Amino acid sequence: MTEKINPDNELRRTDQEAFEKAIQPARQRSLGDDVYDALAKLINSGELTTGQKLPSEGDLCRLFAVSRPVVRKALSRCREAGLVVSHKGSGSYVSSSVAERDPEQQLSKLLYALEFRRSTEPEAAYYAAIRRTPEELACVAAALEEFRRFADGEARPRVDMAFHRSIARASQNDHYVRSLELIDYDIDLGITLARHLSRLGQADRRAAIYAEHQQIYMAIEAQDPDAAYQAMRKHLEHSQLRVLARGEEMIRRARNRQ
Repeated sequence: MTEKINPDNELRRTDQEAFEKAIQPARQRSLGDDVYDALAKLINSGELTTGQKLPSEGDLCRLFAVSRPVVRKALSRCREAGLVVSHKGSGSYVSSSVAERDPEQQLSKLLYALEFRRSTEPEAAYYAAIRRTPEELACVAAALEEFRRFADGEARPRVDMAFHRSIARASQNDHYVRSLELIDYDIDLGITLARHLSRLGQADRRAAIYAEHQQIYMAIEAQDPDAAYQAMRKHLEHSQLRVLARGEEMIRRARNRQ
């Protein structure tokens, strides 16, 4: 069910006082992580509730005693984790807490997103192989390299989506680009899910995904549309299997906590 967020809901004085008491200046050794962890704890503990407006970036800078770039990075991580949603000109609001999320509903959302992607992205790869310019191919190659360099211990950059978006743009059909934007949150949710579960086998999964991405790139580079189509379809089919495995683990953990 879509949560209603009132853009006119200004931060009340009592909320401000609660922030003052709950938030301490971030430690200098890891500012971005400190800010993110503090916000995530407030949300996941239920101290901040769904739909509640966060303080402005300026107020968060003052409360945490950090710079604006640090706050923006922390808010970006919160958005990636599905903890907050931001509206231009209005601010950031609590999206949901871990306790409020239905694991089975999450899994369904991820599988529906993959179902949609399997009906569009192979075609995008097909046309990218036919239409890509040298500059667009270079962008796909750069996104592939960024994915290869991504380390498991880092805060996750959006390296997976960057690769798929570069292919959609190389198709020279804006409809494929917009189709990815429609399910952007669900794709991020799936990747975030993997980070919150066991890291066992994560490096192997990433290596497998990289190899699948590489096959797609090579087909586009060779301007072989059929091979590009099949490589993308195979990648998304394998992604579905990975999501199912992670989803089953997520549901098992949720039931064990009950």
